[in-house]
Amino acid sequence: MSGEAQPPGGNSGFFRIAGAGSALAFGAMVASLFALDHGPSGFSFRLNAPTIIAFVVAAAAGWYYWKLVARMATDKAPAQRRKKFIVFSVGLVLVGAVGFFYPMKFIPPEKRKDVFIGLALAFGVLSGVALVMRKVIKFLDSDLKKSEQEDQPPH
Repeated sequence: MSGEAQPPGGNSGFFRIAGAGSALAFGAMVASLFALDHGPSGFSFRLNAPTIIAFVVAAAAGWYYWKLVARMATDKAPAQRRKKFIVFSVGLVLVGAVGFFYPMKFIPPEKRKDVFIGLALAFGVLSGVALVMRKVIKFLDSDLKKSEQEDQPPH
């Protein structure tokens, strides 16, 4: 990010780490989809040229996404940049959903019901954890605001 405006609070290191981690993870996820192949046990992984190309393209997309996030944090984002960010975010969510559901085609039909029950339970548990985390964050934010107001000297 040299030569670019720095995000508020000097978070350029955070954006680099988040960008690199997301790029590697997104690249690996998409590459694993390209490497999936039918095998005797249901599926197997085969490393080939399309897998490597998919990794590079997806990793670049993941890196670019965090560049958009860093730019939006740096200054007021114009409407065009916000629109690009939203479109890119929706695209990444859709690719993530495809990445999640695509391997389901390798599950034998007689086992799909059990898998979907497990997925529904996992979704319920994770939703519950997210709800609890949201409540804790709201509580901590309100407590922080309250303590900051108490620390303010009277006018």
